[in-house]
Amino acid sequence: MKIAIAISGGDAVGINNFLLQIARLTEAEIFLYDGGINGLIKNKVKKTNYCDLVDYASSAMPILKSGRTKNKPIEDEYIKIVKNLNKIKIDAFILAGGDGSLQFLNKLSLYGINCFGVGMTIDNDVSGSEYTIGFATACEQIRIEVQKLRMTGRALPNRIFMIELLGAYSGELTLQSSIKSNADIALIPEYPITNEDLANKINQLLKVQNSVIILCSEGYTKEYFPGFQGAVDTVIKNIEPLVCTRIRKAIMGFSLRSGEPCCEEIYQGTIMAKEVIRCLESGLNNKAIIINSSNKAIPIDLSSIQRRKKEKEDHYVKLAKELKII
Repeated sequence: MKIAIAISGGDAVGINNFLLQIARLTEAEIFLYDGGINGLIKNKVKKTNYCDLVDYASSAMPILKSGRTKNKPIEDEYIKIVKNLNKIKIDAFILAGGDGSLQFLNKLSLYGINCFGVGMTIDNDVSGSEYTIGFATACEQIRIEVQKLRMTGRALPNRIFMIELLGAYSGELTLQSSIKSNADIALIPEYPITNEDLANKINQLLKVQNSVIILCSEGYTKEYFPGFQGAVDTVIKNIEPLVCTRIRKAIMGFSLRSGEPCCEEIYQGTIMAKEVIRCLESGLNNKAIIINSSNKAIPIDLSSIQRRKKEKEDHYVKLAKELKII
């Protein structure tokens, strides 16, 4: 058996472990394509095996390079990709990435390539999936940062901290990490709050605790576009006069994509790899592997993949409201 693998879009820690598990669960020849979709077009392929992968499985050092495309691939580029994959006579092609990458994969499957997709984005915004590769480790890094700020806020009371996080148009990373880190307030695009209400909330919290820690999604303000950072500047400018206290800011940007994978990261990537191989051995074709609400890896049709939007009845939203985080 021959399996080709590529990653596309923003990089995310945990993908090394996923690669290892694919090799561990099969005796397949593994071919890696560097550079995402562009690497597929330019045939930037290298062969690897279990021995090459095992030493880096829990490392933040990337084994496989990702990439982005400025424009959606055209017909001729799809044909080039198919020819390159057919040269090595693959039995399956696996792509890890966000919703846009998996939509590309769905179209590629129409050219006769047996395709499998897994979510890999710290934004965790792939529809139908509770988890994507990179998300758990990003949340853990945020938890550690919040704990550090909580301690300095105890040493010097009455401080307000605001941390801007990645997430693009989705507030999922900010929302879940707020709950998991015991932050005080989450500013997410799906649930905006007025400046006055935010200031009142901060002032009330400062009456009963030493510090206030606010997590702000980079897409919280309407000025957001891909690559923009600075949502915290806009929010601080609007509310600082209302709280009469200087707000200390921090931006946790691209470092959230890296770091040693946490235990949950390893587990989730492993069950996703196991499900890919089960589908392949069962004769299932052209599937995306998602993690459902029961924490099980299941296959869905590639054609159903799209960007996830936060639902009003989401259990994380309900909990965040009960905790008065949003």
